[in-house]
Amino acid sequence: MCGFAGFIESSTLTGADPRSVLDAMVASIEHRGPDDHGTWVDEDAGVHLGFRRLSIQDLSPMGHQPMVSASQRWIVTFNGEIYNFGELREELRKSGTTFRGGSDTEVLLAAVERWGVRETLPRLRGMFAFALWDRKERELWLARDRMGIKPLYIAAHPTGVVFGSELRALLLHPRVERRGDPRAARQFLRTLYVPAPMAIIEGVEKLRPGHVARFALTGGGGMDRSEEAWWDLDRVAHVDKRTDLSGAEAVDELHALLRDSVRLRLVADVPVGALLSGGVDSSLVVALMAEQSPTPVRTFTVRFDDPRFDEGPIAREVASILGAEHTEVELPTDVVRDLVPSLPDFSDEPMGNPSILPTLLVSQVARRDVTVALSGDGGDELFGGYNRYLRAPSLVRAVGRIPSGLAGTVAAALRGTSRLPGLDGLGKLGAAAGLGGQHRLTDRLARLAGAVDEEGAAGVYEGLMAVGLTDPPLREGLETEGLASPRHDADRESLLAFMMREDQARYLPDDLLAKVDRASMWTALEVRVPILDHRVVEWSWGLPDDLKIHEGKPKWCLRSVAERYVPAEVLDRPKMGFTVPVEGWLRGDLSAWLGEAVDERRTSERGLLEPAAVAAVHRDFRKGRPGHALGLWALAVLEHWCEAHGVHFG
Repeated sequence: MCGFAGFIESSTLTGADPRSVLDAMVASIEHRGPDDHGTWVDEDAGVHLGFRRLSIQDLSPMGHQPMVSASQRWIVTFNGEIYNFGELREELRKSGTTFRGGSDTEVLLAAVERWGVRETLPRLRGMFAFALWDRKERELWLARDRMGIKPLYIAAHPTGVVFGSELRALLLHPRVERRGDPRAARQFLRTLYVPAPMAIIEGVEKLRPGHVARFALTGGGGMDRSEEAWWDLDRVAHVDKRTDLSGAEAVDELHALLRDSVRLRLVADVPVGALLSGGVDSSLVVALMAEQSPTPVRTFTVRFDDPRFDEGPIAREVASILGAEHTEVELPTDVVRDLVPSLPDFSDEPMGNPSILPTLLVSQVARRDVTVALSGDGGDELFGGYNRYLRAPSLVRAVGRIPSGLAGTVAAALRGTSRLPGLDGLGKLGAAAGLGGQHRLTDRLARLAGAVDEEGAAGVYEGLMAVGLTDPPLREGLETEGLASPRHDADRESLLAFMMREDQARYLPDDLLAKVDRASMWTALEVRVPILDHRVVEWSWGLPDDLKIHEGKPKWCLRSVAERYVPAEVLDRPKMGFTVPVEGWLRGDLSAWLGEAVDERRTSERGLLEPAAVAAVHRDFRKGRPGHALGLWALAVLEHWCEAHGVHFG
């Protein structure tokens, strides 16, 4: 795992030395690659490529980047892993290609030389983002993996383009102004993340998963851009379901696919371990690792002194069952809280998901002993693991029965109820009775209100995903039109398929995978996600809905594979959720941190929000009214990030 940054500039950078700019951009992402660095410059074409290396495959200097192809035509900076590089290498070797080293980067270059960019991309099995310069055609190719596991930011302008693995690198280029995008900010305050292709900075975008962009220099000093999807989730999601597939056959097929996926991700020239929570997904990954590893698997967990968030005992039991060499570090919750002021540093772009904090800590623990760790991310989104998948059909039916003229009244009543003091006490009683207790009752009612406010199944989904401020109080006059609302065609796909597709397109890459990438790479740990191998993803879309959620049991097919290794009674134990006590912190030790963010003068100068409206929400929160915690958390995270990076919206 590595990081890269660079730019093409066909005109003069006023008041800046291009090589110094490149060096600064590369230095800003040193945490992604502490082992080596390099730059490559073509001054005539204005091309500047920089790289930071975390050595995983071929630890020798032969893996150094930027790497030049054997013909000298192609130069690449590459972040990620191509797991089938051995197969591709052998295929190329049989066709006459010779290799100098043993890295997957060299295989990528050889494949492009033999087949071209468009033909090579579908052959790659892995997680990656790369920048590839074609000296012959004077074209830059920027590409990203199918599921968006690896990040890639782009800022295009009339005379060039700036790009990199992290936003922080782009902010060091003089062409990138530190002006925030109100549309992206609105999405962030609603959902706690910024969905692609948006970025929090105006003029910057995230290349969408499964896409490739081509920038061609023109004779007049300009640049032509084209972009296309080389892998299309929407097309994959609408394959015909395999209705003749029995449950036993499905479990066998998935088992074989996952075993092969894990096998490929064990290949490394450095120590490999796993992040273990004790849930179905991470337990299954560790089980498949243990089955194929000649030595006990190294597993890692962090424990917290607050039993509401401590998954240590479950993880320890699973590790014992699977014969893993388990490491757990017990940390006071205060240690997690003390990371909050550093969020603007390690989160890169604003990240409102509070679980980035424990993710950073477990990455730090794992990095002491391994350089690569496998995780169980993706199981819920591919195989139907979220409670909203179970509840959405009845919710859509209920919302559909509300007369259109009364929807606003019902939503307002739900919001009012969600803010009643003491209501969460009833929620705790419900949790004790086995009715679910991972989320506060008041928060669930607030999200329900947001769903009622919207129209149709797609609107209900949008409402359920708005876990922050459902209607952010942005200053009048700002352009706030965001992404087009998703559409659900009931004749084309089930409600479950629609929600899972939307989660895989946005929530998974831009929240969960971004969180893992930023937290792990801050510690120079590579995290691999075998459940998101594209062959598993594509197979999952042919699986009928009733084999994903079977007789009310989420992730039935995936769970059935896991039960071949871990007893069902262990897997069925309720998960705590890898989260933190945000509301308690904001009312206690972080109250001053929150107060700084909502200060009226500061809010006014930032130019994004209406100060009076923000103050009103803060007053309600200080009076003890529930329902505002995650929204205020998102607001504070955004404000402190903007302050740290000198970003304004005025």
